[in-house]
Amino acid sequence: MITTRIVRRLSVALLGVGVALVGMGLPAAQAQNQSAQQQRMVQQLQAMTQADGYLEAHRDVEQPLQLLGGPIQFTIEQQSGGVFVALPANRELDPDVFGTPAKPRAFAGTPGMTGVPPAFRATTDDQYTQVQRKTPFGDEFIAMANAQMTLEATDATATDAANTEDEVQFQARWEDKQGNTYEVRCCAMLATHGVEFPTFGGVVTNHILHGFSGVGTPLMPTEYTYAAFWGMGEVRKNGEVVDKPRIVHGMLTEYVRTEGYQLATDSEVTPTRRHFHLMVAPFMPVQGEHKFKHQNVKTGFTLPNGMELPFWHVMFENLEINSQRHE
Repeated sequence: MITTRIVRRLSVALLGVGVALVGMGLPAAQAQNQSAQQQRMVQQLQAMTQADGYLEAHRDVEQPLQLLGGPIQFTIEQQSGGVFVALPANRELDPDVFGTPAKPRAFAGTPGMTGVPPAFRATTDDQYTQVQRKTPFGDEFIAMANAQMTLEATDATATDAANTEDEVQFQARWEDKQGNTYEVRCCAMLATHGVEFPTFGGVVTNHILHGFSGVGTPLMPTEYTYAAFWGMGEVRKNGEVVDKPRIVHGMLTEYVRTEGYQLATDSEVTPTRRHFHLMVAPFMPVQGEHKFKHQNVKTGFTLPNGMELPFWHVMFENLEINSQRHE
């Protein structure tokens, strides 16, 4: 168990690190100037991921067991209407998930992807307040029109493994005010096993993700997830591929937005409503290693400050959902 003193030492060392939280990296010249000590601090955080042992036990399983009760087939569709697109924002930090400066939680792993280093957290009166760097998770958003989304998937394999019987066909598109269309397609290949947290063969149903769960970034609130997937896909603008391969994550969850479409804390989640999240994060797995590296997504969408939006975090709400057990 890591002590608070070690966490604080890592935090001080990370103050100058050119490691981005999700979506907002430093310029390349600055990143290249990271000291060897700072890089070691990041590596220590990545080495602290609690899932490493579990993932190692499942990584080479050639014949994983099936889901209890048999495979679940499901479709999730949106045929019309708009979407909400997240913009870079400073995420409010929930003490139930992140703890306090005296007893921090959820800091291990690649910064932004799996944990949030204490050095990246603003504090007031011995409490964490918000992330000091912009992320795709917060209260800033815009609406885009003419959205369509289709997900056809099967959750058959129960756990992470070398092989999977899970299946995903996913396609989503939406349109900005200028008439440009944006599209994400998946999955050329499923993430059959996780890098810093489990992926359950690529598709999971009826599970808790994010928040305190340790599965996915804690910057999203803890949310019951009716269905989710992780796989490799592509990003398009006006029909042309602008970035591939990219990690694509989608999930149907209980509702995690509040009045004004602010991102909820755990105590503000609405269990009786659902929506679908599409995430193309600015991270990629490091080949041959069990960690992620920062890599902005080429979305083709320009922010008001002239910079390119470095991720897609898109929320669909006009949904039709169908599912069934399959023998």
